[in-house]
Amino acid sequence: MYNENHIITVESLATAIREIPDLELERQESLKLSHRILNYFGYGGSVNDFIIERDMRGIFYMLEDASLLSSHREETTFYDGKRWTQFFWTLN
Repeated sequence: MYNENHIITVESLATAIREIPDLELERQESLKLSHRILNYFGYGGSVNDFIIERDMRGIFYMLEDASLLSSHREETTFYDGKRWTQFFWTLN
């Protein structure tokens, strides 16, 4: 996957994940988690929080604390005046 400045591979993300002290994952486990995370992003740079599975949301917050992911929100106003807020995750 391409980020603004570099290519993020399963291996590079797995290496970064292994450096997070709270996770304490072996190499094979970090590769599986890295692959699962990158599957959410596909070829895009961000993913809507709505599609993240419940068990992965905690992992995403941990990755945000480690500065591997960032989150932001976007607000949309419909024609009838109702507002809808969407949350997104972005790979750093």
